[in-house]
Amino acid sequence: MTSPARRNAFVVLLTSLLLGACGGPQLPQQQTATFSVTFNAESDPGQPLEGVVVKANGREVGRSDAFGLVQTMLRGPEGAGVQITHECPEGYTQPTDPQTLRLHSFRSLDQSARGGLSMALPCVPTERRVAFVVRTNGKADIPVRINGEEVARTNAAGFAYVVRNSAPGATFRVSLDASGQPDLRPQNPPAQQFTLGSRDDVFVMSQQFEVEAPRAAPRRRRRPRQEPIRIIRIN
Repeated sequence: MTSPARRNAFVVLLTSLLLGACGGPQLPQQQTATFSVTFNAESDPGQPLEGVVVKANGREVGRSDAFGLVQTMLRGPEGAGVQITHECPEGYTQPTDPQTLRLHSFRSLDQSARGGLSMALPCVPTERRVAFVVRTNGKADIPVRINGEEVARTNAAGFAYVVRNSAPGATFRVSLDASGQPDLRPQNPPAQQFTLGSRDDVFVMSQQFEVEAPRAAPRRRRRPRQEPIRIIRIN
């Protein structure tokens, strides 16, 4: 007959084999939920952008409307991360790295507030608008040059206004040429240099001119008038 000790060892071994065959104890599966998400596409803070394509884990979930918004529903476990990418329309660039959106449910203390998750999607313009304002002390018809090219002339009030689109980081050399008006000084004032940043900008250049008084013609010296020689007779 089998001893009790050997019988107990056999039972333990059999139990271990059965548990191993069943893969061990089963962990509870995570429950999935539905999350409301609003994406906000902007070219600049407060400037909505239409036509931005939004993707979640590589799958398109919407395209921004005229208000720059994409409203959608995402499903997944609480706390899961979703990779968000977006494609900006022509004339704009998007970040190269995706953003991670964490799925969390919450309740707002303000019952009137709209709940749900939100994420900002930036689209940086490839060109920026720059305006040049040139003002003089009322001197009209003075050529304005940008990087050596004449782009405008001052009006009757002595002002000129030029608008251009250029890439961020562009440098502009603004100069005035008064050589067409010989009585103005200075004839060629020092140029001013401006660099466009990452935003639209306005550059102002001010220049004072003086009118040179015409030179008076040199006076001709008059020779002293010679008095007639008097002859005195001595008797």
